[in-house]
Amino acid sequence: GIVSIMTLTVLAYERYIRVVHAKVIDFSWSWRAITYIWLYSLAWTGAPLLGWNRYTLEIHGLGCSVDWKSKDPNDTSFVLLFFLSCLVAPVGIMAYCYGHILYAVRMTVQMIKLLKYEKKVAKMCFLMISIFLICWMPYAVVSLLVTYGYSNLVTPTVAIIPSFFAKSSTAYNPVIYIFMSRKV
Repeated sequence: GIVSIMTLTVLAYERYIRVVHAKVIDFSWSWRAITYIWLYSLAWTGAPLLGWNRYTLEIHGLGCSVDWKSKDPNDTSFVLLFFLSCLVAPVGIMAYCYGHILYAVRMTVQMIKLLKYEKKVAKMCFLMISIFLICWMPYAVVSLLVTYGYSNLVTPTVAIIPSFFAKSSTAYNPVIYIFMSRKV
């Protein structure tokens, strides 16, 4: 999940640099971005292994996740920073980038063919981000409910649907690529 949202964030930034600033990202930048995405993801997923929170069975007992229920200040600080760093900040960056892209596209009348392609790519990326959020937001809400003491509202049946739906999000990007890109 972290790799997915960070990849979408980097794609939004790349589109922003390309459309708003008319710069092309080179191959070495792409590899550095991929490396940073994976290191960032490993840092967040590795933190519980090093004692900042921990992994435990989810409420439905079919998968593992961080311990959302713990009331220990160390664990709740992890959950809060995890939520801010791995959901709120990336979504904010994507909103900023795509907001500026939409503004730039509206303000630019020249290079219609290029902009048409860029608009199509931006729509595809926007759809991928929307699908990601639709898949992961219920899981985030359920996790935060459990974290902040409302676990009585979350039965195993209620918890399993957002969990599986969130984890299925990786299957949707290839489908979007196939239907929206002739190059695939």
